[in-house]
Amino acid sequence: MTRRQRVMAALRGEHVDRVPLAFWMHNFATENSAKGLSGETLRLARTFDWDYLKPQSRAQGFAEMWGLEYRPSTERAVPFAVTRTPLASASDLGRLKPADPLTGALGEQLEALRAIRAGVGADTPIIWTVFSPMMIVPFLLEGGRDRALEIARSTPTALETALDAITETLTAYVSACLDAGADGIFYATNLATRELLRPDECKRFQRPYDLRVLEAASRAPFNVMHVCGGATHFGEFADYPVAAFSWALVPGNPSLSEGQRRTGRAVMGGIPAKPTITSMSPVEIGGRVSAALLDTGGRWLLLGPDCSVSPETPDVLMHAARQARDASAGA
Repeated sequence: MTRRQRVMAALRGEHVDRVPLAFWMHNFATENSAKGLSGETLRLARTFDWDYLKPQSRAQGFAEMWGLEYRPSTERAVPFAVTRTPLASASDLGRLKPADPLTGALGEQLEALRAIRAGVGADTPIIWTVFSPMMIVPFLLEGGRDRALEIARSTPTALETALDAITETLTAYVSACLDAGADGIFYATNLATRELLRPDECKRFQRPYDLRVLEAASRAPFNVMHVCGGATHFGEFADYPVAAFSWALVPGNPSLSEGQRRTGRAVMGGIPAKPTITSMSPVEIGGRVSAALLDTGGRWLLLGPDCSVSPETPDVLMHAARQARDASAGA
């Protein structure tokens, strides 16, 4: 099978010659420009020959559209440092307006996407990271996540105004991503956990905005919903219109096969992410791959990490995952 045939067959639950596999990780030194991001993504694609790509664009890029500023890192594994957080209050949120996603940091991301697509050709599926509006809000606020949750409970209409402006921006951005060569979006939220949002808050502050963004991506075949964290409200997202679901295999979350049963869709994961993966051995990584294949029967499955892996993850561990996958395919 070609990469594209393999991935699309896995998304449909059909037989594949081997289960698709990919990893993704930040490189904090190279992610600050279109050239740096595309160059690092293509280097990884050549090194590991992954079946699909999830380029790891910088997390702060969305908030840059509304004034976040940062000091770039010069080291692969050292994150950026925020130098200006643009908003401080509920009233600031209530004044947020849509941004033009063809300009600024998002325009730069589109440039990187076009370069990556040109570099890998048509056969490698690419999913492009898009944060949910609710995930972007803490990047904009002094006080971050705690302040965002406080405003959600004290001044929800101000938060909803901001979410609407961000959503309008993202719907246009998603359409541009598909035009630039993405096969779908990797749509992420990291607030939908029992520790942070209640189920009713997911319904109010996630669902209506999420569905608008996903509707903008509906013409793509490879949209993924990523519910980040432990003890997530997985059920709040189980009927989202995506091709696959991604989440961490940690306490309080479903197993891969349970996720398949609950959603009726393909699942992506099976391999630990940061920080766990860096302390594992190649044998342990191979064991996780084998466990994922056993749990799912190797159907409706795309192998990948629970979330991004550490930039310092040894190459030998990622090669071990492929070797275990290939050994299973040849059994």
